[in-house]
Amino acid sequence: MYRLAYLFLFVVLAPALPAQTRYDGQIAAIERMLQQGKYATAGAQSEALIQEGQQQQLPKVEAYGNYLRGRALLENPSSTANQRIAGVRALRIASAGFSEVGLTAAADSVAARLRQIAGADSLGVVSELPTLRSFGRPRRQNEEALDQTALGAIVALQNQEIEALTDTQLRQLLRIQQQDMSIDSFRFQALNDSFALMQQDMLLEEQRALTQEERQRRNFFIVLALGVLVALALLYLRYRSSQRFQALLREKNRRIQEEQKRSNDLLLNILPHSVAKELKDSGKARARRFAGATVFFSDFVAFSEIAARTEPEELVRMLDDTFRAFDEITERHGLEKIKTIGDAYMCVCGVPEPDPDHAVKTVRAALEIQRYLEREGEFTARIGIHSGEVVAGVVGQKKFAYDIWGDTVNQAARLEAAGAPGEVTISQATCNLLGEHFFCEHIGTFEAKNIGVMDRYRVHEKQLV
Repeated sequence: MYRLAYLFLFVVLAPALPAQTRYDGQIAAIERMLQQGKYATAGAQSEALIQEGQQQQLPKVEAYGNYLRGRALLENPSSTANQRIAGVRALRIASAGFSEVGLTAAADSVAARLRQIAGADSLGVVSELPTLRSFGRPRRQNEEALDQTALGAIVALQNQEIEALTDTQLRQLLRIQQQDMSIDSFRFQALNDSFALMQQDMLLEEQRALTQEERQRRNFFIVLALGVLVALALLYLRYRSSQRFQALLREKNRRIQEEQKRSNDLLLNILPHSVAKELKDSGKARARRFAGATVFFSDFVAFSEIAARTEPEELVRMLDDTFRAFDEITERHGLEKIKTIGDAYMCVCGVPEPDPDHAVKTVRAALEIQRYLEREGEFTARIGIHSGEVVAGVVGQKKFAYDIWGDTVNQAARLEAAGAPGEVTISQATCNLLGEHFFCEHIGTFEAKNIGVMDRYRVHEKQLV
């Protein structure tokens, strides 16, 4: 308790004093404590002085601290042998410190005390201790002599301690030493066991670290594998989505193409190919004049009477079958169908693409139509044909229809009306365009409305021999 108090006072009050005055006062205070027999307090203050000298790097102060500590241990009558040996060692360190800073008097004083402790057995080495007269000798020899003196003092103290013991005390001391040795052995064994446990702990920690590392590596690979699987799944889903989208897009494109084809087919059924292309490209089709074309008109005989006695559905079927056959024949011969009006059928050749054989093709198609009606048709027809100039084109904005106009169209209609059932009636102009493969029979003239007198011919195709 006193040691802590003195140490506290020293630490608190020391910085406020000058260095030399502070340490001199402290040294003097410790010496008074030694004179008063306060060895424990003096020892504590000495240790504090030693620490202060070490911290402040003051070898002189540190030497005084060791000197006073050695005195406190040696002069204390209750000190043990080990404490007295520690005191001798402290004096040895103090003597070396005094020699370092040049305090030879202090060093001689320490040497004298060591000689006093060592006794007569060590007089042989006392003469070699440093004194004021011998100061300046090689430092190494002085240190060795001082070490021998200190060693002699330690041995003397131990001998005195041993001589003071009785036989019983020696046996007790021996038993105590044996017990100490046993305890030391147990401690050594415990230390070995501790080392073994430490090694096992280190191995366990290393194994734990390896396990943790392996677990982390495994978790990393698991996470990596899961990431790869997720990435592959996303890529697969994207691929499937892309495939479905492509399939849907192809299906839509197919439907669009089908609708376009259907629309084109429908447009081509209504309009000639070149006219339909021009209408799609520019949005309109201009009318064109054709100098050479042949117009075909047909009409069924007594159609009104047939319609009156036939159901509408049946009548429409009959017309559809007949006109389908007409369409097939005219298309095969290169004619362009213009329209049907009731039971009337109108077509032209040489329009919209010029054709030098327009008259021949038209007459051949007409003769084949008459043969079809005679063979398997359900109607009898009159057919009129005239060749000349026409104008063709598309008019209107809705429900486009390709049509032809001109006097040639009117004359063909008049010839059809003046013709005989089952025959093909043509004009002089058409007859002049036919070759030697046809026979044109003049059957007279007739008065055409708004036209005048017209010649009419019955045409036959010559049989090849």
